[in-house]
Amino acid sequence: MSVMSEVAYDIEQLYIEGEHPTSIARNLGIPLSMVYDWLESANVNEADEACYTMDCDPFSTINS
Repeated sequence: MSVMSEVAYDIEQLYIEGEHPTSIARNLGIPLSMVYDWLESANVNEADEACYTMDCDPFSTINS
């Protein structure tokens, strides 16, 4: 596995575990822009990010 694919895997795993992009960059010793580039390439939007960092019930609605 190439170094870049290892970094991408590490970013993905830390993000899935709920780490904030700034702490991912700090922990991996990479630029924050690299983390955000990965998020963009993985098509993660802000709504998805909120679900990773908070309890997100996909079945709840605003009217419940």
